[in-house]
Amino acid sequence: MAGKKDYDRYEIYRNDDSSIDQLPFVRITQRSSDKFERWNSIRDRYDKYASRYYNNPFFDFLITYANPQYLSEFDIPEGAVVRIPFPLKAVRQEYEDKLKNIRNR
Repeated sequence: MAGKKDYDRYEIYRNDDSSIDQLPFVRITQRSSDKFERWNSIRDRYDKYASRYYNNPFFDFLITYANPQYLSEFDIPEGAVVRIPFPLKAVRQEYEDKLKNIRNR
């Protein structure tokens, strides 16, 4: 039995020779359906948020794009509010549409 294929965020930027062009930064639009968490550096990580809200830790990059004020999780001040873009289906579609638009310029 074949394993379930996970989401390939690089697919749009993968070349015919299997190399991958550098992915551009994509700003994720804020929605009224977004979720918010108060950052606790001892227990929180973006992959944990992605697991909780998307049932998949590998969508943590969407949370990174939704919080461009932080270069990484290590830059988030204790108690800061972190935005989790939601719902996943709409956020993923926005991400893919923006990548395709940039790639096709």
